[in-house]
Amino acid sequence: MGSDREMRRGWSGSGNVAFGVGIIAWALGGPGRAEAGVKAADVASWPIVVAADAAPAERRAAEELRDAFAEAAGARPEIAAEAPAGKPAVIVGGAAGLETAGLGDEGFVIRVGADRVAIAGGSPRGTLYGVYSFLEDEFGVRYLTADCTSIPRVDPGKLLADGERTFRPRFAWRYSYYKANQDHPELAARLRNNAVVGAPELGGRSAWSLISHSVHNWIPVAKLGASNPEFFSLVDGKRRAFMKDDQFEQGGTQPCFTNPEVRRRIIEGVLAEAERRNLSDGVVSISQNDNEQYCRCPDCAAIDDREGSHMGSLLTLLNEAGDALARVRPGVCVGTLAYQYSRKPPKTLKPRPNVAIQLCSIEACQVHPLNDPSCERNRAFCSDLDGWCAISDRVYVWNYNVDFTSYNLPCPNIEIIGANVRYLAANGVRGVFMQAAGDARNTELADLRNHLISRLLWDPTLDDRRVIDEFADRYYGAAADDVKAYIRLISETPRKKGVHRHCFGVVADYGYDESLGREALAILERGMARAENPAVRDRVEKLTIGPRTILLAPFVAWVRGHQREIAAGRLKEAPPEAYRGMEADLRELFRLYERHGVDRYSENLAAAPLKAVLPASLFASADGAE
Repeated sequence: MGSDREMRRGWSGSGNVAFGVGIIAWALGGPGRAEAGVKAADVASWPIVVAADAAPAERRAAEELRDAFAEAAGARPEIAAEAPAGKPAVIVGGAAGLETAGLGDEGFVIRVGADRVAIAGGSPRGTLYGVYSFLEDEFGVRYLTADCTSIPRVDPGKLLADGERTFRPRFAWRYSYYKANQDHPELAARLRNNAVVGAPELGGRSAWSLISHSVHNWIPVAKLGASNPEFFSLVDGKRRAFMKDDQFEQGGTQPCFTNPEVRRRIIEGVLAEAERRNLSDGVVSISQNDNEQYCRCPDCAAIDDREGSHMGSLLTLLNEAGDALARVRPGVCVGTLAYQYSRKPPKTLKPRPNVAIQLCSIEACQVHPLNDPSCERNRAFCSDLDGWCAISDRVYVWNYNVDFTSYNLPCPNIEIIGANVRYLAANGVRGVFMQAAGDARNTELADLRNHLISRLLWDPTLDDRRVIDEFADRYYGAAADDVKAYIRLISETPRKKGVHRHCFGVVADYGYDESLGREALAILERGMARAENPAVRDRVEKLTIGPRTILLAPFVAWVRGHQREIAAGRLKEAPPEAYRGMEADLRELFRLYERHGVDRYSENLAAAPLKAVLPASLFASADGAE
């Protein structure tokens, strides 16, 4: 566990936070003590008790407490299997003797008394998550990145109030889709992303899983298109059975969801998958391919027209599959994406109780909050969410926090993430997948975004502005004010210009221009000059990739039109007009990519093949200098 002592100056403890939707109980101790509390510094020195036969996650919780206390107070407490007679202790997990029934997999109880602190939660993650929350709320610990945990020195005068509180997270399923969580599962656990971690000592992952494109697994066009064209969508009078790739080739294809044999194959496939995975809960996905070539055959069209939504024909299949699954595995759901053409809820059909809907906001605006009534794009999404929540209590959301066209172009949504999460929390959503650049490393503001998203999904009542500012103060040190100014600039500029844009855009689409890029770069270079040590300077330098991408606007626009060709190796050399006059900026961009481990340019294009289409002579001097 790393720490940043330089970041600790000026921090004041958060005390007992208000948990809003998550709090069940908080009861202060009664009279009879001169001080209704115990000193945090004393607690940090107490032995930590965890049962000898404790589950791996409970033992890990005790170790996390020990290591954080050692950093905060300067002395490493012991871990014991039994509480010392007549002496104070911190008791973790089942040994605490607290009532945890009804807390689910992740809820927890924390009780503070004169000589005891007890933390226990539901199995398998509740105790571990309770320890992380206790360290955050009472000792100011912040899990910033995989290699930077900020642990303030304990305030000798700080008291932990007597009493008990019980917490259950608002969202049952939480997934911040950043590569850091996959590369560093201990970070994912500390930030309480429950969709990522498999290791038992880190609490394991939720039984729920991401609902995603899946019907190609059972109705693959490459295998069945020639022999059974009737299995595939009818569009403009022709069955789309002539391509080899279901998703994108020649526009892609969809199954004909009213075809009896298609339905039989998909339902049998779902039952077989549930059997193979030996599911007792969780979900099996039946979701459309990633294109808009839905079937217009008379049978599909009749249902869709009646329901006022192209979800109609698909939902009839989902309900039939749900009925079949309920007969053999009653705890398991089938799930689908309400995505693009299927986003709108049907007029009369309702999902079965074991049919889950994952509503996707891909068309929504990245500049304005989802519930901003002035944004037409977002009004349509809110209407769809209201409609789905009115007919189903199993609604999940796939929300977008990325620019797919260029992962390192500044995305203007960071200041609306808090409002979006709170809106989803207030409107019946069970779980959230926050789509980001999860297939790439070190993308635009990835460290801050992952921290912010994860903490808000855990507790939507947090003040997102405070979370942003606190992260900047602790992670960027003396450069924090400059980083905050940069964030304000890239967030406010599109709003002031009246921009409404979704998650696919180039520089001009978000209202950015060369002047803005140079202003943003100057702010960050000022921060680099103020940085108190090389580590902080490197962190700020990584952020300069964003404005340097803005300065390459013509090149970014050219890449957008050629990404798939470059990625597939069909385009071997970029024309000189694509980069003319930008040679120095491109050299610097790729130097920063290599220095800071940026491995992808966009969803469809890795960094290496993009560099390969540029002339080697462009990088010769820089490579030689290195």
